[in-house]
Amino acid sequence: MASAVANSELSDVDWLVMRARSFPKTDPYSAKAWLITAKSLFPQSFVIQFEFYIVEKTARNVDEAARILQDMLQNFPDERSLWAEVQSILESLQKEPQDQKYCFLTDLFAAIPTATQCGMLAQVSKTIPDVLERCQLLLTVMRKFPNLVPEHGIKVMEMLVQEEINSGVVNNPVNCYRKLLVCNVMPLVLEKGGHLEVNVFQLYLWLQRAIEFYVSYISQPALGVSGSGETPASSDTEGSRPSPAKARGFTALSDAEMQVPDPWGNLLRLLLLTGHRLNWDIEQNILSRPKEYQIASLQHQLTRVKASNTGETNKKQILHTGMVLFVYSMVHYVNHVHVDVTGTSTHQTPIVLLEALSSPYSERLSPPKAKKGKLEKSPPVIVPSHTINTSASILQSFEMAVKCFELLNSTEELKYEFYQLCQKWRKETHTMMSFFQADMNIYQGNYLEAITHLQTLLGAANGKTAMKLNLQLASCHLCLKQYSKACQLVLEQVESVLSQSGPPVPLCSSSVESSGEDESLEGEESSNVTPGRRLRLMQCTGAEVLPFCLQFLTASLRTKMSTYQLTDSILAHMIILLQCDWPQQEALFNEIISTIQKQGTFTYNAFFYYVHQVDILEEFAFLDTPEGGKVNLDIMPISTKALAQQRTVTRGVNKGVKEDFKAALEKQVGRVPESSDILIRRFLHDEREELLKSFV
Repeated sequence: MASAVANSELSDVDWLVMRARSFPKTDPYSAKAWLITAKSLFPQSFVIQFEFYIVEKTARNVDEAARILQDMLQNFPDERSLWAEVQSILESLQKEPQDQKYCFLTDLFAAIPTATQCGMLAQVSKTIPDVLERCQLLLTVMRKFPNLVPEHGIKVMEMLVQEEINSGVVNNPVNCYRKLLVCNVMPLVLEKGGHLEVNVFQLYLWLQRAIEFYVSYISQPALGVSGSGETPASSDTEGSRPSPAKARGFTALSDAEMQVPDPWGNLLRLLLLTGHRLNWDIEQNILSRPKEYQIASLQHQLTRVKASNTGETNKKQILHTGMVLFVYSMVHYVNHVHVDVTGTSTHQTPIVLLEALSSPYSERLSPPKAKKGKLEKSPPVIVPSHTINTSASILQSFEMAVKCFELLNSTEELKYEFYQLCQKWRKETHTMMSFFQADMNIYQGNYLEAITHLQTLLGAANGKTAMKLNLQLASCHLCLKQYSKACQLVLEQVESVLSQSGPPVPLCSSSVESSGEDESLEGEESSNVTPGRRLRLMQCTGAEVLPFCLQFLTASLRTKMSTYQLTDSILAHMIILLQCDWPQQEALFNEIISTIQKQGTFTYNAFFYYVHQVDILEEFAFLDTPEGGKVNLDIMPISTKALAQQRTVTRGVNKGVKEDFKAALEKQVGRVPESSDILIRRFLHDEREELLKSFV
């Protein structure tokens, strides 16, 4: 009775719908029969149409459900329940495709005509107040249905650009809006947009935004990624610092969403896609080739376009291609050699680029080559240490970066635009740039400019990075013939290494390796294969730094050989240092002996305290003979002049002195040889001030 009363209160439409719902799900045909009857009686009823849609959806009839949904969108555009269903369909597109429920809704959306799809998206997106969520929804749909890219792609990009400006984070390129723009939307629009009409000026602006983002993303020290796209593991415990998303500015994205797995690959792809849109001279199928091939092809294309530099398009192509190749190679180089900048180096210690010490500085710095702090503009040969296992990749990146930098500064117009782009980089990126420019100026022989960069960087440097910068400063001062400053810096680095705790670092452990390297260089010079300057690439470890410092001091002292400033102390200091590399430096020792023979005298009363090398002692014994030139040697701990004055003046005034000298030589030769490491450590410590006086 109660049921009958309740039913009598229902409208005809509601009663028909209730009758259709009364049948079990296993009997959809009876339900559809009642709904067909209801629809014929009330063709303008939304309730009946929607119930018909629910039945077809439950039965998983994609085409019928899609047709009914399309009819309802056309005939009942203001029904809330209809748009709630549409929103659930669009949200399902963002879910995991493995779920059968969401798979059906995705298929349902795909069965709807494109025009209706666009209308659904446009209407639902208006109801989402958060711009980022709205763009993510549209992005998801465009990914699943590329035919919607021409309709919505440009709109999404413009929304993200505008929202980035409105949010006030535009000065920090690493933000959620920029990430979504350059990593997700822009590649999709450029690749799937077909014949989409895009403003050329807008394309350049988007590409510049992409360059800013990727360079800033990679150059952040705490959370940056290496050129290979690997994210360094953090040793911090959970909760000790903000999540990566918050630290980077991705406040509206999850940690997973903020990751960029292959930043350089993405940037190169964007450059190539943009180039195709702008009709640049680019290989058509280059996107299907490996990254290494793409880089090589871009280099070749850049050279070709530069050679036929005509028109505004070519200039823009040179600017943006050169910029991408520059930042790619510069960051790759800095990431490998400057561990304290990004924390992603493949080496434990910094790698330093220095002038090699294999050939006389007097030859390389003689006029007109050394003029106003610059050397002749000829590319030098870089010889890497055998301990650098990625030296080929490092050198390739460095040389590419130098070439691109020179190209981007080759005209005033390019230089201005390049400068404008660089101004938008983050502080960390500018630091990387300064490290690179210091190395580049050393490579180019622009020592004054290199010193300016190095002194700026030293203010915030410590540890091995400070050692690296000081060694480069010393190298630049040496090439500018500022020997006193150069050797003071080197002696400070020697003292720093020797004072470190732990096992003592051998001074001469790599002398054979380093000298062998120098011998190979000299062989190249003699054969005239690659004449010119030589640079050295080595790690800032004590085992490599100390031998280099000894060679540096020797090379600096050698510059005094042909000057009026030459003293016996300078000759003695060279002889002492040569013992570490003996007999590798025998040629220089013979040159010193010839100088002493020409002088006819030699005085150094600390000689026996520091000289234990038998060959050197025998040579000095020979100097005392008529065949050796009968050189007047005053090398006893107590001056021979003082000894002579203590003796009675007779015809044999010097007889006792000569006997004392011979006895001292024999005693020195007969002693158990002292370690060269210990001897030279003592010399560098005790005679530091005397060494510095040699360069005043």
